[in-house]
Amino acid sequence: MVQCKKCKLFVSVAKDDIIRCKGACEGVYHRKCGKGMLQKDLCDLCTKAETKPKSSPRIEVDLTKVTVESLLQEVNKKLEVVFKIESKLTEMTAIVDFYSDKYEELITFKEIAEKKMKAMERKHVYLEKCNKALEERVIELEQKEKERNLEIAGLEMQEKENIKNVVTKIAEKLNLNPDDVEDAKRVGGNKSNEKQQRPRPVVVTLHTKTARDQWLNQRKTRLTNGNIYGNESKQTIYINEDLTKYKRQLLWSAKNQLKSSYNYISVQNSNVLVKKSEAEKKIYKIKCEDDIKKLLDHNTDKES
Repeated sequence: MVQCKKCKLFVSVAKDDIIRCKGACEGVYHRKCGKGMLQKDLCDLCTKAETKPKSSPRIEVDLTKVTVESLLQEVNKKLEVVFKIESKLTEMTAIVDFYSDKYEELITFKEIAEKKMKAMERKHVYLEKCNKALEERVIELEQKEKERNLEIAGLEMQEKENIKNVVTKIAEKLNLNPDDVEDAKRVGGNKSNEKQQRPRPVVVTLHTKTARDQWLNQRKTRLTNGNIYGNESKQTIYINEDLTKYKRQLLWSAKNQLKSSYNYISVQNSNVLVKKSEAEKKIYKIKCEDDIKKLLDHNTDKES
């Protein structure tokens, strides 16, 4: 295939946008690549080279040994070979032109494809940001629905219990207003061996968020099942925030992965917070799994 001597791209010799050097190299150029050629259509190399004109080859014929008929016959043979070569050259020229056009089409297609890929990459990044923003918004709305709720863990299950009455009794033990309790129910699936398993938690809905906060302020007060049911059970009752499934998973991941480096991992106003020690002032807020990974990488860099 014929290439432009300057840019090395394939060119079609049948097109009008090429220039051919008339010098010894007979190089082919795109018209835009051959702008520097001189008026005699010579490239720089042929202009500088000191070339000598080629002398025409002499045909020597021994007239004493050849007849006109034999000479014409020999010439016809030579011309037949020339015609065949010319036919082959024409065919090869057509093939070269075809592949040259296809090559240029491929180059154009490649450039268009690259532009489309870059546009798709930018769109992908944009959609990822939108998706992340939507996920954060959904998580925020889910948690807002639970802003008047709290969770009571470790409360033993009694036969034919009235869970709202039990929660009212807990409120009295904590010196809280029982009338603030709007609803109370156990959550989680039923288990056949309930007594051998950890009691299912109780979700309590208060009338106001302020009442919920008052309950949470009392969660450090130690309260056992014996205090509520009047038995000898020393099983502690815990009062926690009612978290969404996503926040629970995030809290579990933070405790599981950061417990070796951070001694304090807790939840406050639905936010997962961690700090290294009691004296440490800097508190890190965990919003997603990436935040946990960043803290792990930060600790690894410090150790190294």
